[in-house]
Amino acid sequence: MKHPLLTLLLLGITGTTALAQQPKTTAPAARTLTPAEQRQKEKVEREVQRERQIRAEWAQKQREYEARQAEKERQRQAKRAGKEPEPPKQTTSAPQPTVTPAPTAVEAPTTAKSAPAEPSRKEKREKRRKETPAEPAPPAPATLPVVTEPVKTAPTPVEAAPPAVKAERPKREKKQRPAKTVDSVSVAPATVASEPAVVTRPKHEFLPKGHLFDPILLDPLEAQTYGSVLPVYYTEGQKYKGSIVPFAFGFAKPFYRRTTAPGRSEELVLDLASFTQFEVYWDADKGRQRRQIMNNDYKVSIIYNVRRGMHNWRFRVYHLSAHLGDDFIYRNRITAPSPNPVNYEVLDATYSRMVGDWRVYGGLGIGLRKREERERLSAQIGTFYRKTSERAARLVGGVDVKFWQQTDFRPGIHGGIGVEVGRTQNNITFLLEGYSGFRPYSQFEQQQTSWIGVGVYLNPF
Repeated sequence: MKHPLLTLLLLGITGTTALAQQPKTTAPAARTLTPAEQRQKEKVEREVQRERQIRAEWAQKQREYEARQAEKERQRQAKRAGKEPEPPKQTTSAPQPTVTPAPTAVEAPTTAKSAPAEPSRKEKREKRRKETPAEPAPPAPATLPVVTEPVKTAPTPVEAAPPAVKAERPKREKKQRPAKTVDSVSVAPATVASEPAVVTRPKHEFLPKGHLFDPILLDPLEAQTYGSVLPVYYTEGQKYKGSIVPFAFGFAKPFYRRTTAPGRSEELVLDLASFTQFEVYWDADKGRQRRQIMNNDYKVSIIYNVRRGMHNWRFRVYHLSAHLGDDFIYRNRITAPSPNPVNYEVLDATYSRMVGDWRVYGGLGIGLRKREERERLSAQIGTFYRKTSERAARLVGGVDVKFWQQTDFRPGIHGGIGVEVGRTQNNITFLLEGYSGFRPYSQFEQQQTSWIGVGVYLNPF
C-alpha cells in the first residue's frame, strides 16, 4: 500500500509543475503575429505617424495665418487713426483675442472625437487637405487655437471666413486699377498686359533688318552680290572660245519701316548695284591667257515695299545704264559711237507671296523714256522653291522669266537649282544655272544668248 500511494503522490506533483510551466512556454506562440498581421500593424503605425505630421503642419499654418491677420488688423487700425503703421512686433500677444473661442467652435472637435470614422475616409480627407494647404481658406480667429484636432475644425472656418476676404478684395482692386489702365479702352485687369501699344500705335524702325519683299535671286539685274563662271556660252548660235565670268556687287537696304499691326508693314529701300562681265580666253597671237572687262552696268533704285499678311508688293523706280569696257572696244575695233538703248528709267510693280515652300511672283513695268529712245513695256514672272528645313543646308531652285517690248517680247529665261547654306537672313546659295534668251547685259541686248555655269549668290544686307 505504501508504494502505490507514493507513486500517485509523485505523479500529482509532476503534473502540477507541468501545468504551471505550460503557459510560460505556450504564451509566446499565441502572441506571434502572422506576416499579414505584421504588415497591417506597420501600416496602421505609418498612418498614425502621417496623421500626426499633417496635424502639426496644419497647426503651424494656422498660427502663421493668425499672425498675418493680426498684423493686417493692426495696420488697418493705424491707417484709420491717421498714423503710419509701426513695424511688426514678434510677440505672442497677437493670438490673445482668439483665446476665448465660441462654444460652438470648441464643441466641434469634441464631437469629432466621439464620432467613429473609417481609416479610408480619413485618408481621403487628409489627401484633400494636403493638396490645398498652399491657399487655405482663412479660418475665423475663434477657431485658430484648436490645434489638436484639425480634421473637423477646417470646414467651419471656411464657411465663416469668406465675408472678411470679400470685404478686402475691392480695396486691393481699387488700388491696382489706376496703375493698370493704359488707354481709354475698358479691359479687365487680367487682360491689360497684352501690349496694347503695339496695336494702337505704329512702330517706326530706322535701318531695320530683313526685307518685306525679298530680292529675286534669279533675276540677272537684281541688286545682290554674286559671282558666276560660265564655261558654256553661246552668242547667236556660236560658242564662245573661253569663259564669261559675270560678277556683281549690290545691295537692297531698307532705311525706314513702319508697322501698324502684325502682318501690316511698309518700308522704303535704297537699291544699288554694279554688274560687270569679264571674258577669260586664250590669246593665240600672244600665246597667253587674257582676262578683260567686256561690259559694266550700273543700277540705282528707290523701292516702296508693302506687306499685307501673305501678300507682298514692291513698287520701284530705277535707272539702268550700260557701258562697254575699254579692252572690249579696242579688241573689237569699235571706232564710232553706237546708239545705246540700255540707258533708261523704269517704273514697275511686282507682287509676291508664298504657297507652301514655293514663292511665286509677277509684275509689270513701264519705261519713262520716249518711245523713240526705247520701247516702254516690260513684264516678269517666276517662282522659287526653298525647302523648309532646320538643317544648315537646304534644297533651292526656281526659274525667272522676263519680257521686254524692246526685244519683241522674246523671253529671257534664267533657271537654277542648288543648295542654300546658313540659318540667317544672309545665307549663301550655290547654284547650277542656265540661261536662254536676249542678252541681259550690255547694249547688245538684241543678241540671242545662252549659257550654262555655276554661281554663288548672297545678300549682305
